[in-house]
Amino acid sequence: MANNKVNMTKSLNMMENSMEKMWDMWLVGLGSISWAQEQMENMTRKQLDQNKAAREEMMKLVEELARQTRRNQEQFQQMVEEAVVSAYDQVNGANQQIIKDMTKKAE
Repeated sequence: MANNKVNMTKSLNMMENSMEKMWDMWLVGLGSISWAQEQMENMTRKQLDQNKAAREEMMKLVEELARQTRRNQEQFQQMVEEAVVSAYDQVNGANQQIIKDMTKKAE
């Protein structure tokens, strides 16, 4: 009978040790999951920060391109205006010369 009690006590102690080891394993597993989650959050945060920086740089680039386009449009408009004024002056000068010539011939 005493032998059975000793065996029972040993069995219960082994079960208790097994349960403690199981809980330790669960805690280690949960710790690993927690660490992995933190790593994923850090990577996601870094990616979001990089995306934000890239978006801000892209906005600056688009704004600069818009400014350059406006400058180019203004320069083109000015060139067209100068060309039209120059052509008008030439045509006007030629017309005045024709009118003078015709006036001379008419006199």
